[in-house]
Amino acid sequence: MSKREDQHPIDSLLHSDLIPSIWCPGCGIGIVVNTFLQTVKKLNIDPDEICVVSSGLGCIGKIPEYLRFKRLNTTGRNVLHSAATLKRENPDFKIVVFLNDDDFLASGVDDLLEACKKGIEFLVIYINSFIYHVFVEHKELHQTPFKRNPTSNDSESPFNIPHLAKTCGASFVARWTPLHCRRLTFSIKEAFLKQGFSLIEVISPCLMYYASAGKLGKILDRMGIFYKNSVIKNEEPTENLDIRANKKIVVGKFVDRQK
Repeated sequence: MSKREDQHPIDSLLHSDLIPSIWCPGCGIGIVVNTFLQTVKKLNIDPDEICVVSSGLGCIGKIPEYLRFKRLNTTGRNVLHSAATLKRENPDFKIVVFLNDDDFLASGVDDLLEACKKGIEFLVIYINSFIYHVFVEHKELHQTPFKRNPTSNDSESPFNIPHLAKTCGASFVARWTPLHCRRLTFSIKEAFLKQGFSLIEVISPCLMYYASAGKLGKILDRMGIFYKNSVIKNEEPTENLDIRANKKIVVGKFVDRQK
């Protein structure tokens, strides 16, 4: 059968019958997914070699449902621990974990640190959607590790994820925004070719819970904020990447242990 004229180059990697997705127009998740699939296509990776792992929680947890790869849904279990077990049992698989704030809130960062220290070979794409405050406002979650001071209204994440990954021995660490999709492509490509643990953080505040709360304005305003407030500093010391301490979003490639 001849290729449809309206077929997109990455349709073969998508469950196109499920499109349009549940993600809001302009959401960074869609950009990340498209960038990820474009990279897989360019690298000519056999889709049967890839396994996508998520908890199934939140918008980011739904990513595997749209992809034509092997997938592991870990609802009720720790997503990183499950990914590490899967890699040990299937060493030839390329494991990709889509991580979100919900996962850290549910299980903390212990398994992330353990995976880094052991050098388990998989790629974590952590989409930082800035929705911590949605959860920590609930009294029963006031002791979550994302709450720096349970008696204050400050509910930002206390974790500098790139720094944690580096100090625990990650092979590759980078951070971008959805606006830097071409650079994100390069980072995903490099991470796929690395041995050991790789982490890419994507700064993408949620349109519903964060951007729409009078913080980032409309979609074009949001892209403008990424452009105006992002600064590329490759090889910047990761201790300088705490978003709370910087007026600018520092992006770039920060760790590459196998150049």
